[in-house]
Amino acid sequence: MNSKSQTLSELISAGAKKTPEKLAFKSAEGQITYQELESRSNQLANWLAGNQIKKGDRVGILIEKNIYTAYAVYGILKAGAVLVALDPSQPSERLDAIIADCNIKIVLTIPSHQRIVNQIDKRELILVGSDNGLSWETIFRKASPSPLNLEIKSSDLAYILYTSGSTGEPKGIVHTHASGLAYAKQSASLYEVSEDDIIGNVASLHFDQSTFGYFSAIYASCTTYIFRTSELVMLGSFCEAVRKNGITILYSVPSLFISLIEGGFDLDFPSVRWIKYGGESFPAIKLNELLRKAPRAKVSNVYGPAEVNQCTYYTISKPVDPEKEVPIGQVWDNTSYLILNSEDQPVALGEQGEFLVHSVTMMQGYWNNEPLNEKSFFIDAQKGKEVKYYRTGDYVYLNKNNELVFVGRMDRQVKISGYRIELGAIEQVLIQCPEVKDVAVFTCKSNGMKELCAALVPNEIPLNIDSLRKRLLKLLPKTSIPKHFFEVQSLPHSVNGKVHYRKLEKQFSN
Repeated sequence: MNSKSQTLSELISAGAKKTPEKLAFKSAEGQITYQELESRSNQLANWLAGNQIKKGDRVGILIEKNIYTAYAVYGILKAGAVLVALDPSQPSERLDAIIADCNIKIVLTIPSHQRIVNQIDKRELILVGSDNGLSWETIFRKASPSPLNLEIKSSDLAYILYTSGSTGEPKGIVHTHASGLAYAKQSASLYEVSEDDIIGNVASLHFDQSTFGYFSAIYASCTTYIFRTSELVMLGSFCEAVRKNGITILYSVPSLFISLIEGGFDLDFPSVRWIKYGGESFPAIKLNELLRKAPRAKVSNVYGPAEVNQCTYYTISKPVDPEKEVPIGQVWDNTSYLILNSEDQPVALGEQGEFLVHSVTMMQGYWNNEPLNEKSFFIDAQKGKEVKYYRTGDYVYLNKNNELVFVGRMDRQVKISGYRIELGAIEQVLIQCPEVKDVAVFTCKSNGMKELCAALVPNEIPLNIDSLRKRLLKLLPKTSIPKHFFEVQSLPHSVNGKVHYRKLEKQFSN
């Protein structure tokens, strides 16, 4: 463990002193030792400083699942700058908006993203790794490998993650070195990450799950394997990479593991000791299949918005009840929470309310968005001192085992014909129906009126909608039964693996 590090930027230096020849990152395209990463991140930091990048300036990373992300991340952090992860799959207008919002002057990329680079507004940009700018090889040939003489404090900004934008306006989540390092320490401790581990990094850099592979693994002085996009499309290649590289911890959204289960792949990996999932609910039936198909691995339900990195965990060691929602468990160390009603008063035991979290892993706030910051935090002064809590916007309750259970998103609550309807609660009922394989509930506009809809991936073809409606009449209030059912082959997902509700709304409106 790099326990003496005070900032994220110090992690690589500590690892290089301790185990210089150990692999820090590897992928199908190459590998980097701790010493190589130390030298090359120093070179990038020196080059950035030579191009007027100062402490607190934002630098963009436009790189998808590639080993160059390691150089980019740690080079930016060592320059005292703030990394902004840009998603190459997003439209150029969206990327231009983020670049402008953060006043980014330098973007680090790779040649395979030349198409999107050609589309963004480059008039004020310096580019590295594209036909329009400097090559990485030039930096590694000319810049000094010596560390910058720069004081970086734990309170300094470290990275900004922009939300996917699939629901509502995208917003930049700002983390400091302190909150990022706190996450690295606590997640490494909770999952007992050691120097012998090899972390399988599935997530792209703009998705908060990637911080486990980029920060927690380096804090623990172990190795991160970066899965290429092709390995996540061709799942046979994914399984081969897990076995070939001896990956010990996998962390992803449930949809990846569900695809592996439905594809009939052998998931009894000899090396994997932890499977972590988060970002959305894992249907109990499929979760039990995962437990059966991966008997050597412990399974952890990870909960935490990107604003707090992670804040709860629930270890699943035996089959779960298909009729009940899997708990998100308990909060981890250095974390407290409140469950409040609409009047910001504590709810009774067993009652649902909004989940508010105070943690050392909590963000500083949203970038350049003071109105949203004012709405997103709650100050609790009831215990003689003020404690700042983040409003997650999620409904939870405590069950009889004193475990937190996720109910649904507050922003997925809609009002139709005067009735308040929780879309996530309807999904939880529908997914338990034997004829339904997957489901997304959303609203559409028909002749200007908002109507309740459901997109269904059927378990049996053709799907008997009339029979399903009759079943739902016994399980849901009439007002919560969708007016329209749409049979689809699969649900659309955002690049982060979450259901893309906006795309469904646009597809089926009118």
